[in-house]
Amino acid sequence: MEQVLAIEGERVITRREFFKVAGTLGAAAALGGHSFLVRPARAAPARMVTMMHWSHFVPSFNPELERQVATWAAQRGVGARVDFLAIRDIPPRLAAEAEARTGHDVVQLILFDPALYWRHLQPLDDLALELERSVGPWMPVAKYVGKVHEKWVAIPWYHYSTPATINTEHWARIGMGTANVAALDWSAFLESARELHRTGHPVAMTISQTFDAQEGTHSVLYSFGARAVDEKGNVVIDSQETAEAIEYVKRLFPLMPREILGWDDASNNRYMLSGVGSWVHNGPSIWAVARLQKLPVAEKLDHVPMPRGPKGRFRLTRTLSLGVWRFSPNIELAKDLVRFLLRPENFSRQVEASMGYNQPLLRGLSGHRLWREERVLRFYEPVREELVVPGWPGPVGEGAQLAYTAFIIPVMFARAVTGELGTKEAIRWAARELGARYRR
Repeated sequence: MEQVLAIEGERVITRREFFKVAGTLGAAAALGGHSFLVRPARAAPARMVTMMHWSHFVPSFNPELERQVATWAAQRGVGARVDFLAIRDIPPRLAAEAEARTGHDVVQLILFDPALYWRHLQPLDDLALELERSVGPWMPVAKYVGKVHEKWVAIPWYHYSTPATINTEHWARIGMGTANVAALDWSAFLESARELHRTGHPVAMTISQTFDAQEGTHSVLYSFGARAVDEKGNVVIDSQETAEAIEYVKRLFPLMPREILGWDDASNNRYMLSGVGSWVHNGPSIWAVARLQKLPVAEKLDHVPMPRGPKGRFRLTRTLSLGVWRFSPNIELAKDLVRFLLRPENFSRQVEASMGYNQPLLRGLSGHRLWREERVLRFYEPVREELVVPGWPGPVGEGAQLAYTAFIIPVMFARAVTGELGTKEAIRWAARELGARYRR
C-alpha cells in the first residue's frame, strides 16, 4: 500500500514522490523543514515512532538520517518522525520530557545525559551486548558514558572529537607547514601565536559558556596534569597543575580575539570560514561546510592534533548516545530503530554524509575509507592523542553532567584571564562549584 509523507501541516506527498525528489535534491530540500513524518496510509496501523536529534553541524547529515529513518519505517510498516533541534535546546527538552513522562521514543543523549536520566531510561543491556558481538567491541569511552551502575542505559552511537582546524596559508607565512603545526607543544604554540597575531590572523580558543569551550579548556587543563575530580569524585581542581594551566592561558589570551569570551558553538566556525582565523579547536565541520559551499578557504584548511603539554597530549570528544524512555509506548520499535542505525552499512553512509565528522564508538565500525582517502582527515580519525571527555576520570553520574552543563572549567579560565579573579581565587571558585555538584 502506498505510504504518504507529511510535514507538520504542510502538503502531503507520497513516499514514492518523496524519494524521487530526495534523490536529486536531498531529503532536507524535499521536506523543507526540521521535522518530517513517514506516515502509513489511513488503512494501516497508526503506530508512530519519534526521534530527537540535534541539527548536525555538517548539514548534509540531516537528509541522510531522514532517509534512513524513512527506510526503516517503510520496512516496519509504521510511521516515524525525526525532530531536529539546535544543540543548545536538547538539554531543556530532555528535562521537560523526563518530568512530563511523555515525548520522543528515541532521544539523543550528549555525554553524561545517560547518567543524569538513567532512572527514566529503558535498560538496553541486551541491545548493547548484541551490538558488541556483531560489530564490537565497544571503545572505553563508550562504556564510560553508556553504562550507569554497571547497566547499559543508552547505546553510544557516534562521537565527534576536537583536534585543531588550521588555515595553512597563514601558517605558511610564518614558515610552518601542517607537519610543523602538528608537532607543536603548548610552549612553541605560544611563540607561533605571537607571530600570527602580528600578521593579523590570530589563533582562537573559545572561553565562554558554550559547549565548544569545554573541549579546548579541558585539553589544556589535562595536558598540564590537572583534573577537576579524581576517580572517586573527589574535587582535585585546586592544584599547582591547574594554576600552571591558567597562567599559560593568561599569556595566550592577549594574542587571541577578545570576542572568544562571548562565542557560541558556531563562532569558531564563522571565524575560520571568514578566512581571518589561523587556528581553532574544532572538528572537521568547518572544512565540510567550506567544501559543501565551495568557499575559497576550503583548499586552505587542514587539521592537526591539539598541542602537547608537560603531561601529554589530549583530544577531547563529545559522545552522542541514543536512549529510549521507559515511558515510551513503542519501546521495542525504538530499540529496533537504534539497531538499524548502527548497522555497518548504515553507519558507513552516515560517516559519508557527515563528511567524516561522525566517529565510531564500536571498533567494528572504524576504518572507513574516507578517513584514509581524504588527506585533511588524516589526523582526525583514528585519534592519535589520548581520547577523553570533560569530567574524566571522575565517576559517571549526575555530578559530572551538572558540572559540564554549568561550564565550570571554561568560566574558571574566563574569570582568570580577564582579571576578574586572581588565579588562586578562580581555582577556589571552581572547587566550590564542583563540590556543590558532586556532593548531590
